[in-house]
Amino acid sequence: MNYKFATRRAAMLVAGAAVLTTVSAQAKDEKPFSLVVTAGAEYDSNVSVEQTDVITRQGDVLGILGAEAKYKAKLADKTALTLGYDFEQTLHSDFTDFDMQTHTLSAGLDTQVAGVGVGADYSFSHILLGGEGFLDMHQISPSVSGFVAKSLYVRGSYTYLDKNFDTFDSRDAKNQQIDGSAYYFFMNNKAYVSFGARYEHENTVSPTLDYDGFQLSANLQLPITLLDRAGKVKFGYAYRERQYDNITPSIGEKREENRSTFKASAELPLVGKFVFKPEYRYVNRNSNYVFSNYNEHVVTGKISYKF
Repeated sequence: MNYKFATRRAAMLVAGAAVLTTVSAQAKDEKPFSLVVTAGAEYDSNVSVEQTDVITRQGDVLGILGAEAKYKAKLADKTALTLGYDFEQTLHSDFTDFDMQTHTLSAGLDTQVAGVGVGADYSFSHILLGGEGFLDMHQISPSVSGFVAKSLYVRGSYTYLDKNFDTFDSRDAKNQQIDGSAYYFFMNNKAYVSFGARYEHENTVSPTLDYDGFQLSANLQLPITLLDRAGKVKFGYAYRERQYDNITPSIGEKREENRSTFKASAELPLVGKFVFKPEYRYVNRNSNYVFSNYNEHVVTGKISYKF
């Protein structure tokens, strides 16, 4: 590992966080605005880019720098407009070609109609990989939500994704998803258990990459107390399956795959508004397309500050 190179990149993370902190301080007293800045480190046992099936089967450490800015305006008694900008940069120690920078602009409109929450969200993401243009993505998602019982909250949504790759034109795609989820709250609404289901269809420029898929998920969130301050822990599991529509020439049959993901994370309060966010993620991906078979362990530690 190139420790000198990793040290230099870590210094860039710290400097970047300092700049974001200074700039954002000017807006901290304006209630409609919020800003969260994040810096951290991660170990990934299998560096990869899933969108293009590029898998190294080797591990690396990386730094993470992020910022999430939001502005929420109340347009009417039950109607609000939210504008946002998210930034994330990963900086690998060895696999620098896998450094990913993501810029996302978003807008969301939420209202209440006869006691039912109705919303519509739009986002545009510009993603760079290794310092070069990689993927532009538009996303539109209308939704309905609300409590159907005192402690039971449900949400349904439709999502349309338009993916445009810079150098992988054959992977340009239109993706449609239908999601449903339910949350049961307990412990004075400080804890919940949730279940979700999603169906998706992707139509890609290359017919061999067209697929239908579904995902099932379950999550549990619990409150904890650390140094007399409130925190939380979360455990989640997701199972995803994809059935490709056409024969993949390299294997002479239709591609099939499933993926199981287990995640454990926490939000632990530190001094002032600083929060420590550790996370562990395990991924087991199985496919008859051998290059997509892998196991992955990811350990992440981030510190965030909210203005």
